[in-house]
Amino acid sequence: MEFNDYTLYCKLDTLLKEHDISVLKLSKEIGHRRTTIMELMHNTNMEKKKISAELIMKLCLYFEVSPNDLFEVRRKE
Repeated sequence: MEFNDYTLYCKLDTLLKEHDISVLKLSKEIGHRRTTIMELMHNTNMEKKKISAELIMKLCLYFEVSPNDLFEVRRKE
């Protein structure tokens, strides 16, 4: 298996739309930088991104989902 052919994909954009929540509101409510949330929402530079366990936990608790609902591994396009 060639690991470089895959990337971690964040499904935050879908969760925000499903819950009709803005990035600004989410940022304020979980106490995390809006810039980081925007990067996750747009899957910006995911190969090099370090996502803290604390942020993953906050997002999972906020949306009442598991990490599997928040992330998936996808083949690069």
